[in-house]
Amino acid sequence: MKIILRIVGLLVIMNSALLYIHYSQMADASGTLGKESRYIQEIEVINRADTLFVRHHFHNLDGERHEIILPAESRNRACFLATESSCTRINENITAILEGEQSRQSISYEIPKSEKLESRKLFKEPFAALRNAKPDSTILHVTDESGVGGMWVSGLALVGAKEMDMINYSMFKGNGKVSDLYWQRKKLPQAFRGDRISIYGESVDAELAEQLNSALLKLNSQHISVMTDPKGKPLQASRMLITQKETAELLDEVLDRGVRSLYSISEKDKLVSGLIASISTDTPSGTNKAKAVYESLQSSLTAKQYEMLKSRLAEKQGERIDAAELDKLIGEVCGWKTSFVEKNEEGDYPFVLEDTRTITMNGEIQEDIQVVIMDKQTLYPANKVLTRNGYSVSVNESSIYIESATENFRFSLRDSFYVLNEKRYELREKPYVLINNEYYFEEDALRRLFHLSIQKNEDTITVKSLIGEELK
Repeated sequence: MKIILRIVGLLVIMNSALLYIHYSQMADASGTLGKESRYIQEIEVINRADTLFVRHHFHNLDGERHEIILPAESRNRACFLATESSCTRINENITAILEGEQSRQSISYEIPKSEKLESRKLFKEPFAALRNAKPDSTILHVTDESGVGGMWVSGLALVGAKEMDMINYSMFKGNGKVSDLYWQRKKLPQAFRGDRISIYGESVDAELAEQLNSALLKLNSQHISVMTDPKGKPLQASRMLITQKETAELLDEVLDRGVRSLYSISEKDKLVSGLIASISTDTPSGTNKAKAVYESLQSSLTAKQYEMLKSRLAEKQGERIDAAELDKLIGEVCGWKTSFVEKNEEGDYPFVLEDTRTITMNGEIQEDIQVVIMDKQTLYPANKVLTRNGYSVSVNESSIYIESATENFRFSLRDSFYVLNEKRYELREKPYVLINNEYYFEEDALRRLFHLSIQKNEDTITVKSLIGEELK
């Protein structure tokens, strides 16, 4: 018992020293935190036979009210009297930190286990959070009182671990929040530790590990943990990765985890994660589809637009990002709406921008016509526009046929020419492009070849046929 008391005393001293250093760094930091609330958190987890008992301490709180988001499965929620004032701002239901001056408040809760720990277990989102506030850093203590052994991983950097007769203890520390806690019975040694990545496994190529760490530094990601185990079942969580792959094959997966440490992205959304990694590191990353979409995007944006997009993405760190949100950011830097990322989740789609003005034709609004901009050309869907202005449109494998009572066009799909009423005309450039299995014609060609008047103002594009009118 004396040994245990000494160990606990030593741990308290270590914790106090770390907190003092961390708070001193915060006090010395220059600049302001901005409107978004920030705090520091320290989480103590005690692993027991049927539960995880959690003491959650919030430090450096501002004086505003903060709603506490507790894990849905948590129970026995209570205020924790860590100091004389650590409960003064906690409401009775443990659902909010009320307005007040005390900057440190503490709560406790339990996460029940549905089954005993056998070979491995991932606890997803097991910790409380504050709505509309972000933790600048986290200190996590994991104490095992059950004697289950094994290893614990959180995604944060492992500061140290101690195995004793009656309890095992691990301490983690790092920037940002901790989203998941993982345990497995099989112990793996820490083969590499860098600023942004820790790799656990029997062996690791140090040079390749440094390259992974450098890539995460360029991404400016949070620290992540990677466990390489040839016999381990693959698993991915917010800031951790279990893989059977060798170090040389890990770059794309590691960057994917790095991106997810910065943004909230669906695990299924590989395209968005790969695109953000590619944009942030200026290197194609992720799946083959993500790499191809990135190259199309990069070649379509100007250097200024590309840098603006990188800056806007950096501003969105900590927020939820999906295809629609990424399209919104791309559209903002381009000055036009786009559905480029969303449509590439469904199939192959080129980089086009969308003119959102209302289309009117023959006095009626055309809600199903989308005008797009591609490679600085303004394009209209030929079938919808021309069939509503007196032409018929058909296509086979070699030609596009556009016909009216007086004009018969055939546009070759193989060579740059068209035939009008049996007379051939050469083209310097083809006036059409295939987008998502539909042919679009360039605006000037619609005016010049098919006698359409296209007038634009701030809100409307008006398309009108000039056939039957006197042409000057």
